[in-house]
Amino acid sequence: MSLEAALRYASRGWRVLPIPRGQKKPAISSWPNFVAAIDDLPQLFGDGQNVAVRLGRASGDLVDLDLDCAEAMALADLYLPKTDAEFGRASKPRSHRLYVAPRAIFESFSDPISGEMMVELRADGRDGGAHLSLLPPSVTDGERREWRGEIIAPVAVETPLLRRRVAYLAVACLVARYVSEHAAQRPGPNLPRLLWEFDHELGRVAHRWLGRPDPDQPRHHPRPGNRLSQRDLDLVDVVQAIRNDCDWIGWNNIGMAIFAASSGSGDGFIVFDAFSARSPKYDPDAVQERWRNYRRSPPSRIGMGSLVHLARQCGWTPPSRSKAG
Repeated sequence: MSLEAALRYASRGWRVLPIPRGQKKPAISSWPNFVAAIDDLPQLFGDGQNVAVRLGRASGDLVDLDLDCAEAMALADLYLPKTDAEFGRASKPRSHRLYVAPRAIFESFSDPISGEMMVELRADGRDGGAHLSLLPPSVTDGERREWRGEIIAPVAVETPLLRRRVAYLAVACLVARYVSEHAAQRPGPNLPRLLWEFDHELGRVAHRWLGRPDPDQPRHHPRPGNRLSQRDLDLVDVVQAIRNDCDWIGWNNIGMAIFAASSGSGDGFIVFDAFSARSPKYDPDAVQERWRNYRRSPPSRIGMGSLVHLARQCGWTPPSRSKAG
């Protein structure tokens, strides 16, 4: 059975290697560089050895998401992309999910309070290290790994998307564990904020997993205020007066107007981000995505005039400026 599996995996272009029966670690000291020829597989796997695969580029960018805790397994279907390559064992069914994600980097997400591992994105190491996973029908601790279903087809996923989904799953695990299982079952951008309100250290970890600044980090313009031009200062003043109670279309229109009025500057992005943060639907990743989209297709029919119009509707009036005599 091990030999049959090893042959099947090798035919997919996966780099397989033998693991002593019942164990998890290879006996081959130089296993990261070990390459088994097809003709060698009967000798390597003829005695019921466990079957492992080296992850990452060596196996066609294969990635294994290892769900280590009960919360991760319960929430995975809500957060992770669907794939037709899932396996596990009796005590942890569907705890491994395979994807194809080019240039993915190994990353682990653990509970900052208990230290318990929650989920691992298993791929090539950041500094060239190698990682492997045991595949069915390997046996450890008396349990055999089994595929879910007869089809084994890892789905191809863009690596940034997969990494973001895994990070959100890890955040949801903390929410379920410490705040609310009900909230964790409803994916959304506010989960890190829930953790922050419950415990600042949990919230800080969640924000960093998602690449967001800490909520208590001061927000600054890229340039000091005393070095902003009068037009930049006017933009800040005008946008601060606009209420953020708009729908997505209104929010996007304001973003385009800010981009045009600021010529797409870093100061303009800070203004747009600060405006967006005044909404309970604030998602910093969505703000960055919109700004990148404006760069790809710069708006040309909206700008400062539109912002002034909206600000006036909210009661704003232009500040009076003294004229030189």
